[in-house]
Amino acid sequence: MSEVESVFATNLFAVMRLCQTFMPLLRRSKGTIVQIGSIAGIIPYAMGSVYNSSKAALHSYSAALRVEVAPLGVHVITVATGSVKSRISRVERYLSEDSVYSKIEADYKERQVYSQTVGMETSLYAKEVVEKVLGAEGWLWRTRTIWAGGSAGTVWWLSWILPELGFEWIISRMFGFDKM
Repeated sequence: MSEVESVFATNLFAVMRLCQTFMPLLRRSKGTIVQIGSIAGIIPYAMGSVYNSSKAALHSYSAALRVEVAPLGVHVITVATGSVKSRISRVERYLSEDSVYSKIEADYKERQVYSQTVGMETSLYAKEVVEKVLGAEGWLWRTRTIWAGGSAGTVWWLSWILPELGFEWIISRMFGFDKM
C-alpha cells in the first residue's frame, strides 16, 4: 500500500496542494491551471490500476475544480496524455513466480516499456501541449481537455465511437489476456 499512497501523493494530492497554494494568484491574474492527466485515466489500461486510478481521480478533480473556479475567472485544462518517452517506467517490475499472469509474462514485460519504445519525444509533446494551451481560447468556449502524445488522438476518436466494453476488449487483447 505504500506504493499506492506514493502514486496518489504525487499524481493527485500534490496537485491539489499546488492548486490551493496558488489559487489567490490565479484568481488575481484570471489564470489557467493545466493538469497533466493521462489516457490511462480514461481507458482501462491493464496492469497499471494504481497509476490509472490516480490519473482518473485527477481528471475527476480537474472537472470539478473547473466548475468551481470558473466563476472566479480561473480556467482549468486537463491534458489527456498518450505515450511519451519519459522516465515513467524507470522501475523494472516483475511478476511473482506464482503469478496467475505468468502465461502472459512476455506481454507484461513488453507493456512495461511500451511508451518508451513507441512514445512521442518529450520535447515534441511539450511543444504540442504549450501550443494547444496557448490556443485554448475559442470564440465560443475555452478548451477543457487537450489530447497530446502518442495514441492520444486515436483514443479520443475511439472514445467517441466505442462503448466501454469495446475498450476493455481491445485492451484485454493488447495485454494478452485472451491467451490465459
